Amino acid sequence: MVTAYMPASVTEALTIKKKERERALLVAGGTDIMPAGQTAPVMIYLQGLHDLSNVTKSGAVLRIGASCTYTQLIHDERVPQVLRDAMHSIAAPAIRNAGTLVGNICRASPAGDTLPVLYALEAAVVAGHLTDAGVMDKRRIDIDDFIQGNRRIALAPDEIVLAVEIPCRSYENMTKMQSCKVGGRKAQAIAKLSFAGICRVEDNVLCEIRLAFGAVGLTVVRSRELEAKMRGLTLTELAAKKNEILKEYAALLQPIDDQRSTAAYRRQVCLNLLEDFLTL
Repeated sequence: MVTAYMPASVTEALTIKKKERERALLVAGGTDIMPAGQTAPVMIYLQGLHDLSNVTKSGAVLRIGASCTYTQLIHDERVPQVLRDAMHSIAAPAIRNAGTLVGNICRASPAGDTLPVLYALEAAVVAGHLTDAGVMDKRRIDIDDFIQGNRRIALAPDEIVLAVEIPCRSYENMTKMQSCKVGGRKAQAIAKLSFAGICRVEDNVLCEIRLAFGAVGLTVVRSRELEAKMRGLTLTELAAKKNEILKEYAALLQPIDDQRSTAAYRRQVCLNLLEDFLTL
């Protein structure tokens, strides 16, 4: 028997999660959970929580509530265009109307459509739980620490993800922002691979660059070390080092052969997308 809850507040949801812990499954859009037939002894439905369905931009942070749907975010001009583009490539309108950005994060699939962009945007997850005194306590986890592997996330049994936060500095005043998903077709397709790139050029110098690749490893692949080697190069120097950079990324990418694609195809297309992005 399954016990279902539709809490009226975040505090109520956290109270149930604190009591039920691993027995409870959190559901917002449910677009991944329902097709898989996934269930649990306790289901906590979060769709009706107003506090989790807002987008706010305060100071230097854009905060996206855990129940915000793709469709809602696609039409919100405060959301970076590169992320809106990635969400627009997900499934079809009916799925985007129900599915959530935070759900895509928490499923932690290596082929998650929004994940490379979120890594490039240096997003963080905000998780909350109730203390023994009944007070909400929050912690902020960088996305590359939150996603620990295929379908593995750093969420404690009594926690709920409340929001995803994106620092405004990660996308404002950037020279180039690009995302690309490669699939068998434009709609209703799982990514064979995906790519996101963000950079800032000033006075012919590459001042900032962030690159992320999806579906070519157990988690999104991003190398801060290789990015640091590119920062500070003039565009002429970057062009001269392009082949060297591509070789280093070729060694970093670890795709697999599966029913959707081959490892060789995934690696080569990722390198093609990277080469195109580095043409500044």
